Amino acid sequence: MSISIVNAAELWQRDTSLPAIPTFSQSLDKVFGDDGVQLCSLTELLGLPGTGKTQISMQLCAAVQIPKVLGGLDAEALYIDTNTNFTPERFRDILIGSLEKCNRLLDSPTEINEEAALNKLHYVNAFGLEKYCAFMLRLPNLIEKLQIRLIVIDSIAFPFKEGITPSQRTGLLFRQMAELQRLAVEKQIAVVVTNEMTTRVGLSGGDIVGSLGDAWAHRCNKRVLLSKHDDDADPSVRAAVCLKSNDSPNNVARFRVSMLCYSGRNIKRYLFS
Repeated sequence: MSISIVNAAELWQRDTSLPAIPTFSQSLDKVFGDDGVQLCSLTELLGLPGTGKTQISMQLCAAVQIPKVLGGLDAEALYIDTNTNFTPERFRDILIGSLEKCNRLLDSPTEINEEAALNKLHYVNAFGLEKYCAFMLRLPNLIEKLQIRLIVIDSIAFPFKEGITPSQRTGLLFRQMAELQRLAVEKQIAVVVTNEMTTRVGLSGGDIVGSLGDAWAHRCNKRVLLSKHDDDADPSVRAAVCLKSNDSPNNVARFRVSMLCYSGRNIKRYLFS
């Protein structure tokens, strides 16, 4: 094993030159970082059901395909679905809407190849602990064959709910995350995991906290909590709070999940505004 020593100037230049994956919401991008979800990092999305975790995950899978001429990565994504949350029709709407938005920004718009764009998302149904762990062992070899710059795990807690003790879960989960972090840094990949909320019972009552415990809370580079704005007149409004970040302030943002129509077609597009 070779170990290289670099100075702080080289680290700063490397980190500031890395591109990011935008969310199509400027306020939400500032929660993740200046320009969106950073490469070479692990980002956790926390929240109750219906707060937008899967929505943002699929939006990022579409945004990773933004052409390089617009400052994007023009790359592919891997979606590891442990809870059968992924819906192909919903992702197709997000993808086409995002690509058409990019097309309007180009000086010489090109016709969108929907099939080619859909082929850039690689989907894995990893339902169940055994199936999930078996795939995670194969993941490093798979990354070598594809142009993946984004890995999504939706959700990270679901496979570990049954059939494993807390101590076994902690050891297995941390080994997997260490391997994911190695891949993220070496291959310049952004890793995004969604997590559920649970109730922690204490002497004075119960608190709603993220699943997997306090030790897990320190494992990711960024933790973003999503919530609904129940008191807002617009039910599509969501809030995002940065709970932890090692390179940006703990920002708060409001964003909206909207449904639009493009090119006169009566099709729902789920986009951030």
